[in-house]
Amino acid sequence: MKEKDESNLRGNEDRKNEQASEPSAGVKFDFPAYKKILKNRGFLALWVAQGVSGIGDWVIVGVLLDKVNRYGGATGLAWMMTFRFLPAFLFGLMAGAIVDRLERKTTLVFCDFARGTLVFLLAFSDSLPMICGLVFGIECFSLVFGPARDSSIPDIVDSEDIVAANSLMSTSTYLTMALGTMIATVILGFAQLIYKAFPLLHFMDGAQFQHRFAFIVDALSFFASAMLIFTISFPRRWQSRQKISRAQMFKDMSEGIRFMRSEPLTRSILGVMIIGFIGGGSLYVLGAPFARQVMAATGAKFTLILTCLLAGVVLGAALAPMLQNVFPREIWFGRAVIGFGLVMLIFTMIDFYPLCLIVIFFGGILLGFLLVTAYTMLHENLSNDVRGRVFAAMQTIMRTCLLISMGIFAVIARLIEIWIPWKQDNPAKKVLNLGFMEKSFYPAMIALMIGAFVVIIGGWLSVRSFRKLKISSGGGIVEGDNNAV
Repeated sequence: MKEKDESNLRGNEDRKNEQASEPSAGVKFDFPAYKKILKNRGFLALWVAQGVSGIGDWVIVGVLLDKVNRYGGATGLAWMMTFRFLPAFLFGLMAGAIVDRLERKTTLVFCDFARGTLVFLLAFSDSLPMICGLVFGIECFSLVFGPARDSSIPDIVDSEDIVAANSLMSTSTYLTMALGTMIATVILGFAQLIYKAFPLLHFMDGAQFQHRFAFIVDALSFFASAMLIFTISFPRRWQSRQKISRAQMFKDMSEGIRFMRSEPLTRSILGVMIIGFIGGGSLYVLGAPFARQVMAATGAKFTLILTCLLAGVVLGAALAPMLQNVFPREIWFGRAVIGFGLVMLIFTMIDFYPLCLIVIFFGGILLGFLLVTAYTMLHENLSNDVRGRVFAAMQTIMRTCLLISMGIFAVIARLIEIWIPWKQDNPAKKVLNLGFMEKSFYPAMIALMIGAFVVIIGGWLSVRSFRKLKISSGGGIVEGDNNAV
């Protein structure tokens, strides 16, 4: 594998040595870059397909939350979410090994058809165990689909278009998060109108019809995505069909883990993601308590905070090609992580709601820039035979670290509440008197501050690790004066 990577490095340097004078590993981008990349029919089909299936993913979440709540209440929701995250724990790295053994196009089309079929079956599932089993299956195929999609980008776009491609992919990913739940609401409302207009449908109750209608429509979105991907012309990776065995899978997984531990850039990016998602995940579990305790922001006020963060992520991802032209990615990746941690810290110290929205929006811009930068650096430096395993590892890290963060910071917040027993009817707090000003501290605020410091530490470690790397103009990575990896 080392010989292949050295060969890829030399090839990258030969293809891009004319860019050696650039301050960044990338090239200059402006808005016409988007126009150019969207003229690529293969990428356009993949981009639209991932947007359609991405909306489908979030429609599932929106409808499932309503359906499972009817069958099992809070306990049912906990079981459903457990089965939604469980595949990442069990098969995360194996999914990457599978992706690296199969043709990208075949994998993507099969996964979308499989997910569409399972979603269709969800329409007729009326028991919690069946719902959990189908959700588990859908997530297993999503676990393979994601790395296959991310790995395929360098296969269908030119090397100089990778930043713009990643920018558009990241932008659509976070837009679908917002659009998916909104579209789920629209579909359920439309189903209710149909139910009222046709009395023949009243052999089932209204909620049951709404859920069935929504899942059937959602299944069609996955079939549409599969058909779009089917039209893409992917380069063939194998001349003959590859054999997949349990022994081969474990061998590929071991090689992938060894590669990720030894390859300096991959190790640096995955390492900062682990620390960053554990620290940044504190926003996920503590955002609502913080908003309630500090600013009395609940309901629509709290969702507006999330909307501003998401809008910032979308804007940061969209502007990443231009930002990376001014802020070289190999220098500013770690700095942006530190910046996001500082934004989190400032956010925790604010009790003025309008200013809070501005600060969290800026944090979202940094987060969007970070995500596009990480994907771009990996695309430029990973050889084709390990891409799937690395992107599967990224997907697994994101989910796993969010869960770990939820557990850790829930405990931290609970311990702080022993010291500051905040209640809705008795909003206790600690006041720090600095002489010229006083500052109130609440349990969720202090816990979030800890999360911010964790992110800052992760960014600092990233800056240190990147200083040890030499990033060639062609994207090749060496560590210190050692040989290329």
